[in-house]
Amino acid sequence: MDFEPKLSTVNAALFERFGRYLNDVEAAIIVGSLQRLTYEKIAEDSGYSESYVRRDVGPKLWKMLSEALGEQVSKTNFQTALERRLLLLESKEKASQLIPLTPDADCKTQLLSSSRQDWGEAVDVSLFYGRQNELATLTQWILQDKCRLVALLGMGGIGKSACSVKLAQILQAEFEFIIWRSLANAPPLETLLTDLILFLSNQQSIKADIGQLIHYLRSARCLVILDNLETILDAEQAGQYSPGYEGYGELLRVVGETSHKSCVMLTSREKPAEIATFEGVELAVRTLQLKGSQEAAVALLQTKGLVGSPQKKQALCERYSNNLLALKIVATTIQDLFDKSIEDFLKQDTMVFNGIRRLLEQQFNRLSALEQTVMYQLAINREWTTIDQLQKYIVPTISKARLLEALEALNGRSLIEKKSSSYTQQPLVMEYVNEKLVAQVAKEIALKKLSLLFTYAFKLEASMLGSSSLKAALDLNWNEPNQRNLALSIVLSVLEQAETRAQHKSH
Repeated sequence: MDFEPKLSTVNAALFERFGRYLNDVEAAIIVGSLQRLTYEKIAEDSGYSESYVRRDVGPKLWKMLSEALGEQVSKTNFQTALERRLLLLESKEKASQLIPLTPDADCKTQLLSSSRQDWGEAVDVSLFYGRQNELATLTQWILQDKCRLVALLGMGGIGKSACSVKLAQILQAEFEFIIWRSLANAPPLETLLTDLILFLSNQQSIKADIGQLIHYLRSARCLVILDNLETILDAEQAGQYSPGYEGYGELLRVVGETSHKSCVMLTSREKPAEIATFEGVELAVRTLQLKGSQEAAVALLQTKGLVGSPQKKQALCERYSNNLLALKIVATTIQDLFDKSIEDFLKQDTMVFNGIRRLLEQQFNRLSALEQTVMYQLAINREWTTIDQLQKYIVPTISKARLLEALEALNGRSLIEKKSSSYTQQPLVMEYVNEKLVAQVAKEIALKKLSLLFTYAFKLEASMLGSSSLKAALDLNWNEPNQRNLALSIVLSVLEQAETRAQHKSH
Protein backbone atom coordinates (compact mmCIF):
# COMPACT_ATOMS: atom_id res chain seq x y z
CA MET A 1 0.00 0.00 0.00
CA ASP A 2 1.30 3.47 -0.90
CA PHE A 3 1.24 5.65 2.20
CA GLU A 4 3.04 8.66 0.69
CA PRO A 5 -0.12 10.69 -0.17
CA LYS A 6 -1.42 10.32 3.38
CA LEU A 7 1.99 11.09 4.91
CA SER A 8 2.16 14.17 2.67
CA THR A 9 -1.27 15.29 3.90
CA VAL A 10 -0.20 14.88 7.54
CA ASN A 11 3.09 16.72 6.91
CA ALA A 12 1.23 19.57 5.19
CA ALA A 13 -1.16 19.91 8.15
CA LEU A 14 1.73 19.87 10.63
CA PHE A 15 3.75 22.42 8.70
CA GLU A 16 0.76 24.73 8.36
CA ARG A 17 0.15 24.63 12.13
CA PHE A 18 3.61 24.15 13.63
CA GLY A 19 6.15 24.80 10.88
CA ARG A 20 7.61 21.27 11.01
CA TYR A 21 7.28 17.78 9.53
CA LEU A 22 7.06 14.25 10.93
CA ASN A 23 10.30 12.77 12.22
CA ASP A 24 11.23 9.11 11.70
CA VAL A 25 9.54 7.64 14.78
CA GLU A 26 6.36 9.70 14.22
CA ALA A 27 6.19 8.58 10.59
CA ALA A 28 6.59 4.97 11.74
CA ILE A 29 3.63 5.39 14.13
CA ILE A 30 1.49 6.94 11.38
CA VAL A 31 2.25 4.15 8.89
CA GLY A 32 1.77 1.48 11.56
CA SER A 33 -1.57 2.99 12.61
CA LEU A 34 -2.76 3.04 9.00
CA GLN A 35 -1.90 -0.68 8.89
CA ARG A 36 -3.70 -1.16 12.25
CA LEU A 37 -0.52 -2.49 13.89
CA THR A 38 -0.08 -2.56 17.66
CA TYR A 39 2.41 -0.27 19.38
CA GLU A 40 4.48 -3.36 20.17
CA LYS A 41 4.71 -4.25 16.46
CA ILE A 42 5.41 -0.66 15.44
CA ALA A 43 8.25 -0.47 17.99
CA GLU A 44 9.68 -3.81 16.82
CA ASP A 45 9.61 -2.81 13.13
CA SER A 46 11.08 0.66 13.72
CA GLY A 47 13.77 -0.32 16.25
CA TYR A 48 12.50 1.83 19.13
CA SER A 49 11.48 0.68 22.60
CA GLU A 50 7.77 0.01 23.08
CA SER A 51 7.56 2.32 26.10
CA TYR A 52 9.14 5.17 24.12
CA VAL A 53 6.67 4.72 21.25
CA ARG A 54 3.56 4.06 23.38
CA ARG A 55 4.07 6.40 26.33
CA ASP A 56 6.20 9.22 24.98
CA VAL A 57 6.02 9.85 21.23
CA GLY A 58 2.51 8.42 20.62
CA PRO A 59 0.49 10.61 23.04
CA LYS A 60 2.38 13.74 21.95
CA LEU A 61 1.80 12.91 18.28
CA TRP A 62 -1.97 12.43 18.66
CA LYS A 63 -2.28 15.63 20.67
CA MET A 64 -0.34 17.54 18.02
CA LEU A 65 -2.41 16.03 15.18
CA SER A 66 -5.63 16.86 17.02
CA GLU A 67 -4.68 20.51 16.90
CA ALA A 68 -3.38 20.34 13.32
CA LEU A 69 -6.46 18.53 11.96
CA GLY A 70 -8.98 20.44 14.05
CA GLU A 71 -10.57 17.42 15.76
CA GLN A 72 -9.77 14.90 18.48
CA VAL A 73 -7.39 12.30 17.03
CA SER A 74 -6.21 8.99 18.50
CA LYS A 75 -4.54 5.86 17.19
CA THR A 76 -7.91 4.17 16.71
CA ASN A 77 -9.73 6.96 14.83
CA PHE A 78 -6.75 8.47 12.99
CA GLN A 79 -7.54 6.89 9.63
CA THR A 80 -11.11 8.19 9.68
CA ALA A 81 -9.96 11.67 10.67
CA LEU A 82 -7.38 11.65 7.87
CA GLU A 83 -9.98 10.65 5.31
CA ARG A 84 -12.18 13.57 6.40
CA ARG A 85 -9.16 15.85 5.97
CA LEU A 86 -8.57 14.54 2.44
CA LEU A 87 -12.23 15.10 1.52
CA LEU A 88 -12.08 18.63 2.92
CA LEU A 89 -8.96 19.41 0.87
CA GLU A 90 -10.60 18.05 -2.28
CA SER A 91 -13.71 20.18 -1.74
CA LYS A 92 -11.58 23.28 -1.10
CA GLU A 93 -9.59 22.65 -4.26
CA LYS A 94 -12.78 22.40 -6.33
CA ALA A 95 -14.22 25.51 -4.71
CA SER A 96 -11.05 27.50 -5.35
CA GLN A 97 -11.49 26.90 -9.08
CA LEU A 98 -14.91 28.58 -8.96
CA ILE A 99 -14.54 31.46 -6.49
CA PRO A 100 -11.75 33.90 -5.56
CA LEU A 101 -9.95 33.97 -2.24
CA THR A 102 -12.00 35.06 0.77
CA PRO A 103 -11.27 38.60 2.03
CA ASP A 104 -9.63 37.20 5.18
CA ALA A 105 -7.32 34.87 3.26
CA ASP A 106 -6.53 37.60 0.76
CA CYS A 107 -5.76 40.01 3.61
CA LYS A 108 -3.36 37.56 5.24
CA THR A 109 -1.63 36.90 1.93
CA GLN A 110 -1.15 40.61 1.40
CA LEU A 111 0.09 41.06 4.98
CA LEU A 112 2.70 38.31 4.57
CA SER A 113 3.94 39.75 1.28
CA SER A 114 4.14 43.29 2.70
CA SER A 115 5.45 42.35 6.16
CA ARG A 116 8.75 44.01 7.04
CA GLN A 117 11.20 41.65 8.72
CA ASP A 118 14.70 42.08 10.14
CA TRP A 119 16.16 38.84 11.51
CA GLY A 120 19.50 40.29 12.66
CA GLU A 121 21.74 37.46 13.85
CA ALA A 122 18.91 34.94 14.29
CA VAL A 123 20.02 31.30 14.29
CA ASP A 124 19.24 28.98 11.37
CA VAL A 125 16.22 26.79 12.14
CA SER A 126 15.89 25.01 8.82
CA LEU A 127 16.39 21.80 10.82
CA PHE A 128 14.04 22.10 13.78
CA TYR A 129 12.44 19.24 15.71
CA GLY A 130 10.06 18.97 18.63
CA ARG A 131 8.66 21.81 20.77
CA GLN A 132 5.11 21.37 19.41
CA ASN A 133 3.49 21.96 22.82
CA GLU A 134 5.67 24.98 23.58
CA LEU A 135 5.04 26.55 20.17
CA ALA A 136 1.30 25.96 20.53
CA THR A 137 1.28 27.58 23.99
CA LEU A 138 3.26 30.61 22.83
CA THR A 139 1.05 30.99 19.75
CA GLN A 140 -2.08 31.01 21.90
CA TRP A 141 -0.60 33.54 24.32
CA ILE A 142 0.39 35.92 21.53
CA LEU A 143 -2.54 35.57 19.11
CA GLN A 144 -5.56 34.60 21.20
CA ASP A 145 -4.64 36.02 24.62
CA LYS A 146 -2.95 39.15 23.19
CA CYS A 147 0.04 38.99 25.55
CA ARG A 148 2.19 42.09 25.38
CA LEU A 149 5.32 40.69 27.05
CA VAL A 150 6.46 37.05 27.00
CA ALA A 151 9.62 35.60 28.54
CA LEU A 152 11.13 32.35 27.31
CA LEU A 153 13.41 31.10 30.09
CA GLY A 154 15.77 28.14 30.46
CA MET A 155 19.35 27.16 31.20
CA GLY A 156 22.07 27.79 28.63
CA GLY A 157 21.98 25.54 25.57
CA ILE A 158 18.40 24.34 26.02
CA GLY A 159 17.20 25.86 22.71
CA LYS A 160 15.55 29.18 23.62
CA SER A 161 16.94 31.15 20.68
CA ALA A 162 15.95 28.54 18.10
CA CYS A 163 12.46 28.28 19.57
CA SER A 164 11.97 32.05 19.38
CA VAL A 165 13.04 32.14 15.72
CA LYS A 166 10.80 29.20 14.75
CA LEU A 167 7.85 30.85 16.52
CA ALA A 168 8.43 34.11 14.64
CA GLN A 169 8.52 32.24 11.35
CA ILE A 170 5.23 30.50 12.13
CA LEU A 171 3.56 33.79 13.11
CA GLN A 172 5.00 36.01 10.39
CA ALA A 173 1.68 36.34 8.53
CA GLU A 174 0.13 37.81 11.69
CA PHE A 175 2.49 40.80 12.03
CA GLU A 176 3.30 43.86 9.99
CA PHE A 177 6.78 44.14 11.52
CA ILE A 178 9.09 41.45 12.90
CA ILE A 179 12.49 42.29 14.34
CA TRP A 180 14.87 39.87 16.14
CA ARG A 181 17.80 41.26 18.08
CA SER A 182 20.52 39.63 20.18
CA LEU A 183 21.64 41.36 23.38
CA ALA A 184 24.74 39.15 23.61
CA ASN A 185 27.01 42.21 23.22
CA ALA A 186 25.04 44.14 25.88
CA PRO A 187 24.02 47.22 23.85
CA PRO A 188 23.05 50.30 25.89
CA LEU A 189 19.29 50.85 25.98
CA GLU A 190 19.56 54.00 23.83
CA THR A 191 21.33 52.01 21.09
CA LEU A 192 18.65 49.32 21.11
CA LEU A 193 15.78 51.83 21.10
CA THR A 194 17.30 53.72 18.16
CA ASP A 195 17.64 50.47 16.23
CA LEU A 196 14.07 49.34 16.96
CA ILE A 197 12.39 52.71 16.31
CA LEU A 198 14.29 53.28 13.07
CA PHE A 199 13.00 49.92 11.79
CA LEU A 200 9.41 50.20 13.07
CA SER A 201 9.04 53.77 11.71
CA ASN A 202 10.23 52.79 8.23
CA GLN A 203 13.37 54.91 8.72
CA GLN A 204 11.26 57.98 9.57
CA SER A 205 12.28 58.45 13.22
CA ILE A 206 15.40 58.03 15.30
CA LYS A 207 14.03 59.41 18.59
CA ALA A 208 15.37 56.95 21.14
CA ASP A 209 12.90 56.86 23.99
CA ILE A 210 10.47 54.30 25.39
CA GLY A 211 7.41 56.48 24.70
CA GLN A 212 8.26 56.62 21.01
CA LEU A 213 8.63 52.84 20.88
CA ILE A 214 5.20 52.39 22.49
CA HIS A 215 3.76 54.70 19.83
CA TYR A 216 4.91 52.35 17.07
CA LEU A 217 3.84 49.25 19.00
CA ARG A 218 0.34 50.82 19.03
CA SER A 219 0.40 51.98 15.41
CA ALA A 220 1.11 48.56 13.88
CA ARG A 221 1.10 44.89 14.85
CA CYS A 222 4.77 44.27 15.72
CA LEU A 223 6.70 41.27 17.05
CA VAL A 224 9.95 42.27 18.77
CA ILE A 225 12.26 39.51 20.01
CA LEU A 226 15.18 40.26 22.36
CA ASP A 227 17.55 37.31 22.77
CA ASN A 228 20.11 36.69 25.56
CA LEU A 229 18.72 39.21 28.04
CA GLU A 230 20.82 37.63 30.82
CA THR A 231 23.91 39.45 29.50
CA ILE A 232 22.63 42.75 30.91
CA LEU A 233 21.58 41.29 34.28
CA ASP A 234 23.70 41.63 37.41
CA ALA A 235 25.65 38.46 38.18
CA GLU A 236 25.41 38.95 41.94
CA GLN A 237 21.76 40.02 42.26
CA ALA A 238 19.34 37.66 40.56
CA GLY A 239 16.81 39.46 38.37
CA GLN A 240 18.47 42.88 38.76
CA TYR A 241 20.38 44.81 36.10
CA SER A 242 24.07 45.53 35.72
CA PRO A 243 25.08 49.13 36.45
CA GLY A 244 24.11 51.33 33.51
CA TYR A 245 21.42 48.95 32.25
CA GLU A 246 18.63 49.74 34.72
CA GLY A 247 16.68 51.39 31.90
CA TYR A 248 15.90 47.96 30.47
CA GLY A 249 13.79 47.32 33.56
CA GLU A 250 11.73 50.43 32.82
CA LEU A 251 11.36 49.28 29.20
CA LEU A 252 9.93 45.89 30.25
CA ARG A 253 7.64 47.50 32.82
CA VAL A 254 6.16 49.94 30.32
CA VAL A 255 5.80 47.30 27.57
CA GLY A 256 4.01 44.98 29.99
CA GLU A 257 1.74 47.58 31.62
CA THR A 258 0.84 49.84 28.70
CA SER A 259 -1.95 48.98 26.26
CA HIS A 260 -0.74 48.25 22.68
CA LYS A 261 -1.37 45.65 19.96
CA SER A 262 2.14 44.22 19.66
CA CYS A 263 4.24 41.64 21.51
CA VAL A 264 7.77 41.82 22.89
CA MET A 265 9.34 38.43 23.54
CA LEU A 266 12.60 37.94 25.40
CA THR A 267 14.80 34.91 25.98
CA SER A 268 17.00 34.63 29.04
CA ARG A 269 18.73 32.19 31.38
CA GLU A 270 17.50 34.31 34.29
CA LYS A 271 14.13 35.89 35.04
CA PRO A 272 14.14 39.72 35.22
CA ALA A 273 12.45 41.19 38.28
CA GLU A 274 9.78 42.99 36.17
CA ILE A 275 8.61 39.69 34.68
CA ALA A 276 8.34 38.13 38.14
CA THR A 277 6.32 41.13 39.34
CA PHE A 278 3.80 41.44 36.49
CA GLU A 279 3.38 37.87 35.13
CA GLY A 280 0.22 35.83 35.61
CA VAL A 281 -1.86 33.17 33.85
CA GLU A 282 -4.64 35.68 33.16
CA LEU A 283 -2.38 38.67 32.59
CA ALA A 284 -0.67 40.13 29.52
CA VAL A 285 2.80 39.22 30.85
CA ARG A 286 3.71 35.52 30.92
CA THR A 287 6.67 33.19 31.31
CA LEU A 288 7.40 29.84 29.69
CA GLN A 289 10.14 27.73 31.28
CA LEU A 290 11.82 25.72 28.53
CA LYS A 291 12.97 22.22 29.42
CA GLY A 292 14.94 19.78 27.29
CA SER A 293 13.13 18.21 24.31
CA GLN A 294 13.86 14.51 23.84
CA GLU A 295 12.52 14.60 20.31
CA ALA A 296 14.87 17.44 19.36
CA ALA A 297 17.75 15.75 21.20
CA VAL A 298 17.33 12.39 19.43
CA ALA A 299 17.00 14.17 16.08
CA LEU A 300 20.27 16.00 16.78
CA LEU A 301 22.10 12.70 17.36
CA GLN A 302 20.71 11.41 14.06
CA THR A 303 21.89 14.47 12.13
CA LYS A 304 25.37 14.01 13.68
CA GLY A 305 25.45 10.43 12.37
CA LEU A 306 26.07 8.82 15.78
CA VAL A 307 25.70 5.06 15.96
CA GLY A 308 23.64 3.36 18.66
CA SER A 309 20.38 1.64 19.46
CA PRO A 310 17.30 3.76 20.27
CA GLN A 311 17.83 2.83 23.94
CA LYS A 312 21.45 4.06 23.89
CA LYS A 313 20.44 7.29 22.17
CA GLN A 314 17.72 7.84 24.75
CA ALA A 315 20.18 7.13 27.60
CA LEU A 316 22.66 9.66 26.20
CA CYS A 317 19.97 12.32 25.81
CA GLU A 318 18.67 11.75 29.36
CA ARG A 319 22.19 11.90 30.79
CA TYR A 320 22.46 15.46 29.47
CA SER A 321 18.83 16.35 30.24
CA ASN A 322 18.17 16.80 26.49
CA ASN A 323 20.29 19.96 26.49
CA LEU A 324 21.00 20.55 22.80
CA LEU A 325 24.21 22.53 23.21
CA ALA A 326 25.67 19.96 25.63
CA LEU A 327 24.71 17.16 23.22
CA LYS A 328 26.34 18.98 20.30
CA ILE A 329 29.58 19.18 22.30
CA VAL A 330 29.32 15.52 23.34
CA ALA A 331 28.49 14.43 19.78
CA THR A 332 31.73 15.97 18.51
CA THR A 333 33.68 14.04 21.16
CA ILE A 334 31.90 10.80 20.24
CA GLN A 335 32.68 11.39 16.57
CA ASP A 336 36.35 12.16 17.16
CA LEU A 337 37.28 9.69 19.93
CA PHE A 338 34.76 6.83 19.77
CA ASP A 339 34.14 6.33 16.03
CA LYS A 340 30.59 7.66 16.46
CA SER A 341 29.72 4.85 18.93
CA ILE A 342 27.37 6.04 21.65
CA GLU A 343 27.76 2.81 23.61
CA ASP A 344 31.57 3.16 23.78
CA PHE A 345 31.21 6.70 25.09
CA LEU A 346 28.62 5.74 27.71
CA LYS A 347 31.03 3.10 29.06
CA GLN A 348 33.41 5.90 30.10
CA ASP A 349 30.86 6.99 32.73
CA THR A 350 31.83 10.66 32.53
CA MET A 351 29.64 13.66 31.87
CA VAL A 352 31.49 16.93 32.41
CA PHE A 353 34.40 17.99 30.22
CA ASN A 354 35.71 20.77 27.95
CA GLY A 355 32.92 22.90 26.47
CA ILE A 356 30.28 21.51 28.83
CA ARG A 357 32.34 22.55 31.83
CA ARG A 358 32.74 26.04 30.38
CA LEU A 359 29.00 26.29 29.72
CA LEU A 360 28.17 25.44 33.35
CA GLU A 361 31.06 27.48 34.74
CA GLN A 362 29.61 30.63 33.17
CA GLN A 363 26.35 30.16 35.04
CA PHE A 364 27.86 28.93 38.33
CA ASN A 365 30.24 31.89 38.57
CA ARG A 366 27.27 34.28 38.45
CA LEU A 367 25.89 32.89 41.71
CA SER A 368 26.14 34.57 45.10
CA ALA A 369 28.00 32.80 47.91
CA LEU A 370 24.71 31.61 49.46
CA GLU A 371 23.38 30.39 46.10
CA GLN A 372 26.58 28.39 45.60
CA THR A 373 26.18 26.93 49.09
CA VAL A 374 22.65 25.76 48.26
CA MET A 375 23.89 24.26 45.00
CA TYR A 376 26.64 22.34 46.82
CA GLN A 377 24.18 21.01 49.37
CA LEU A 378 21.67 19.86 46.73
CA ALA A 379 24.48 18.10 44.87
CA ILE A 380 25.59 16.31 48.05
CA ASN A 381 22.04 15.18 48.87
CA ARG A 382 21.49 13.84 45.30
CA GLU A 383 17.72 13.59 45.79
CA TRP A 384 14.67 15.79 46.30
CA THR A 385 15.36 17.99 49.33
CA THR A 386 12.87 20.05 51.33
CA ILE A 387 13.43 23.59 52.56
CA ASP A 388 13.63 22.40 56.17
CA GLN A 389 16.28 19.83 55.27
CA LEU A 390 18.35 22.42 53.44
CA GLN A 391 18.17 24.82 56.37
CA LYS A 392 19.29 22.05 58.72
CA TYR A 393 22.30 21.07 56.61
CA ILE A 394 23.67 24.50 55.67
CA VAL A 395 26.55 25.76 57.81
CA PRO A 396 26.64 28.40 59.22
CA THR A 397 22.92 28.47 59.96
CA ILE A 398 20.88 30.94 57.91
CA SER A 399 17.34 32.26 58.27
CA LYS A 400 14.53 30.67 56.29
CA ALA A 401 13.89 34.03 54.61
CA ARG A 402 17.42 34.12 53.17
CA LEU A 403 17.16 30.50 52.08
CA LEU A 404 13.89 31.21 50.26
CA GLU A 405 15.53 34.17 48.51
CA ALA A 406 18.39 31.94 47.35
CA LEU A 407 16.01 29.23 46.08
CA GLU A 408 13.92 31.81 44.25
CA ALA A 409 17.07 33.18 42.62
CA LEU A 410 18.31 29.73 41.58
CA ASN A 411 14.90 28.87 40.16
CA GLY A 412 14.91 32.15 38.25
CA ARG A 413 18.36 31.26 36.91
CA SER A 414 17.00 27.88 35.66
CA LEU A 415 19.58 25.92 37.69
CA ILE A 416 17.33 23.85 39.98
CA GLU A 417 14.25 21.65 39.61
CA LYS A 418 11.17 22.19 41.81
CA LYS A 419 8.41 19.75 42.82
CA SER A 420 5.97 20.11 45.73
CA SER A 421 8.23 22.42 47.77
CA SER A 422 11.22 20.12 47.25
CA TYR A 423 14.28 20.87 45.14
CA THR A 424 17.00 19.05 43.22
CA GLN A 425 19.27 19.51 40.19
CA GLN A 426 19.38 18.09 36.69
CA PRO A 427 21.90 15.19 36.41
CA LEU A 428 24.38 17.23 34.37
CA VAL A 429 24.30 20.17 36.79
CA MET A 430 24.56 17.84 39.78
CA GLU A 431 27.60 16.08 38.31
CA TYR A 432 29.30 19.40 37.61
CA VAL A 433 28.68 20.78 41.12
CA ASN A 434 29.87 17.55 42.74
CA GLU A 435 33.01 17.61 40.64
CA LYS A 436 33.62 21.22 41.61
CA LEU A 437 33.08 20.47 45.30
CA VAL A 438 35.47 17.50 45.31
CA ALA A 439 38.13 19.51 43.45
CA GLN A 440 37.84 22.36 45.96
CA VAL A 441 37.96 20.01 48.95
CA ALA A 442 41.02 18.31 47.47
CA LYS A 443 42.70 21.69 47.07
CA GLU A 444 41.89 22.67 50.66
CA ILE A 445 43.21 19.40 52.06
CA ALA A 446 46.40 19.79 50.06
CA LEU A 447 46.81 23.24 51.61
CA LYS A 448 45.51 21.97 54.99
CA LYS A 449 42.78 24.65 54.94
CA LEU A 450 39.64 22.66 55.53
CA SER A 451 36.91 25.32 55.55
CA LEU A 452 34.85 23.86 52.69
CA LEU A 453 35.27 20.30 53.95
CA PHE A 454 34.03 21.31 57.39
CA THR A 455 31.12 23.25 55.88
CA TYR A 456 29.79 20.26 53.94
CA ALA A 457 30.70 17.53 56.39
CA PHE A 458 27.16 17.44 57.80
CA LYS A 459 28.22 19.14 61.07
CA LEU A 460 30.89 16.61 61.99
CA GLU A 461 31.67 15.93 65.62
CA ALA A 462 35.01 17.16 66.93
CA SER A 463 36.16 13.58 67.56
CA MET A 464 35.63 12.71 63.92
CA LEU A 465 37.51 15.77 62.69
CA GLY A 466 40.42 14.57 64.76
CA SER A 467 40.16 10.98 63.60
CA SER A 468 43.26 9.05 62.62
CA SER A 469 41.78 8.42 59.14
CA LEU A 470 41.51 12.11 58.36
CA LYS A 471 44.98 12.76 59.77
CA ALA A 472 46.34 10.01 57.54
CA ALA A 473 44.76 11.68 54.51
CA LEU A 474 46.36 14.99 55.43
CA ASP A 475 49.78 13.36 55.74
CA LEU A 476 49.73 11.86 52.24
CA ASN A 477 51.52 13.48 49.30
CA TRP A 478 48.74 15.30 47.41
CA ASN A 479 51.04 16.12 44.52
CA GLU A 480 51.35 12.43 43.63
CA PRO A 481 48.23 11.21 41.74
CA ASN A 482 47.90 7.78 43.40
CA GLN A 483 48.28 9.16 46.91
CA ARG A 484 45.91 12.03 46.10
CA ASN A 485 43.23 9.55 44.97
CA LEU A 486 43.75 7.50 48.13
CA ALA A 487 43.44 10.58 50.30
CA LEU A 488 40.26 11.66 48.57
CA SER A 489 38.70 8.25 49.09
CA ILE A 490 39.53 8.52 52.81
CA VAL A 491 37.94 11.96 53.00
CA LEU A 492 34.79 10.83 51.21
CA SER A 493 34.57 7.85 53.55
CA VAL A 494 34.70 10.21 56.52
CA LEU A 495 31.92 12.30 54.98
CA GLU A 496 29.77 9.20 54.48
CA GLN A 497 30.30 8.15 58.13
CA ALA A 498 29.31 11.64 59.24
CA GLU A 499 26.15 11.56 57.14
CA THR A 500 25.21 8.17 58.59
CA ARG A 501 25.63 9.46 62.15
CA ALA A 502 23.59 12.56 61.34
CA GLN A 503 20.79 10.43 59.95
CA HIS A 504 20.79 8.14 63.00
CA LYS A 505 20.55 11.14 65.29
CA SER A 506 17.59 12.52 63.36
CA HIS A 507 15.56 9.28 63.78
